[in-house]
Amino acid sequence: MHLALEGQNIWASQSSISINYFRKDSNALKMWSEEQVSGRLNDGFEDTGIKEPVIIRRFRPADLDAALEIDREVFGGYDPNIFATFYEYHPACTLVAEVGGKVAGFLLGFKHTPFEGRIFWLAVKPGYQNCGIGMRLMLEVLKVFRYMGALGATLEVRVSNKKAQALYSSLGFRMIGLYPSYYTDGEAAIVMKRRL
Repeated sequence: MHLALEGQNIWASQSSISINYFRKDSNALKMWSEEQVSGRLNDGFEDTGIKEPVIIRRFRPADLDAALEIDREVFGGYDPNIFATFYEYHPACTLVAEVGGKVAGFLLGFKHTPFEGRIFWLAVKPGYQNCGIGMRLMLEVLKVFRYMGALGATLEVRVSNKKAQALYSSLGFRMIGLYPSYYTDGEAAIVMKRRL
């Protein structure tokens, strides 16, 4: 759902209980109940250990330092210019997860073909892994792909990354191939795909 409120564009969704509650004056505009705002209502991610709301939003230039720090922490090794490229050419699919005002993860995606979205890179800060951040980023980008007319989504994942494979499988991705020596260190990549 996209809202315009007092000159601001706000994106809110079921998978990101973020900017979900707004007060303009004493007559409050409420998208969510008080229980949902305060975290007392089950949103599917209640046992994550994260006390602050998770905000899924588009990447902004101010997020670059935090994204580069996450890249270093997860041993991504990508060129910093990749963020500028995705921000410029694929802004709708370049997302961050914010927790307590800090970037906890990001996802770089793009429309690969007219009918297919591609997840290029998903990274979550080590202290926030296994808390549903990756799942929320994936759910959001899949919605964006559907909105853009994609009928499917693809991604590559390291053969050794069993946690990521489990996440993608839980979202309906299935293995469709293998790229030998795909990564710079020689490790193979599993190609996964799902219908939207």
